[in-house]
Amino acid sequence: MARPFQSAVTRCFFEINPALPLLQRGFVEAVGACLLLVATAGSSLAVAPHAKQEPLVVSLLVGLSISGALVGLIVALGKISGGHFNPLITVSQWLAGERSTLCTIAYVAGQVTGGICGVLIANAVGVAAVPSTVENVPSVPLLVSEVVASAGLMTVVFGCARSSRWETGPFAVGGWLLAAIIATPSASYANPAVALAAIFAKGPVALSSATGFQYVAAQIVGMILAIAVNRLAFAGLRDRQEANAEESQHEVSR
Repeated sequence: MARPFQSAVTRCFFEINPALPLLQRGFVEAVGACLLLVATAGSSLAVAPHAKQEPLVVSLLVGLSISGALVGLIVALGKISGGHFNPLITVSQWLAGERSTLCTIAYVAGQVTGGICGVLIANAVGVAAVPSTVENVPSVPLLVSEVVASAGLMTVVFGCARSSRWETGPFAVGGWLLAAIIATPSASYANPAVALAAIFAKGPVALSSATGFQYVAAQIVGMILAIAVNRLAFAGLRDRQEANAEESQHEVSR
């Protein structure tokens, strides 16, 4: 069974204590994803009346809401579960042998379920009744946009995971997400849990089922590209980190 890589310092997007019950950690991932989607869908409904007149302002406000919520959730809950709230992060750790298959399944199930619950909550308490206007099939530029947004997000995640300071992750991810929401035509969903939950959403963030599933495919492509970038950019660094960790543990045991 794969075990998370452990060092003398807890890395970004890894829980402090992997021995905590999986049910507890999976529950935290579900709660985090739920609250993230409440902020995403709720802010979208709040600004929906102004979407046509002030699209850039709407993107900025929604981006601030989402990135602010994500930073707060990772800071608040991240040391329990790692603060993923995004299947791309969980699956990439599984592919790297840093997370077990059972844990990956539990996390992804919690993230998707929690995200859908968050959208349903936002729909129920939305400030306005907004009809959903979605494209049945996304254009090629929108799919490329999701590839780029997801690749950028995961590159930031991988880079922060190599940092010796856990606190860098939440703010780096929030900063990239805000920029990508404004800069990319797809508004940077960059998260399969968000894309699937958006199928049930109303307002500007709503997606058709075809678009949602195609966005997920594009996001997986982006994750794969980010993995390739990470392996090239950080080649040899992990071996040195492991060696330093073993050396530190050896000195402490003396």
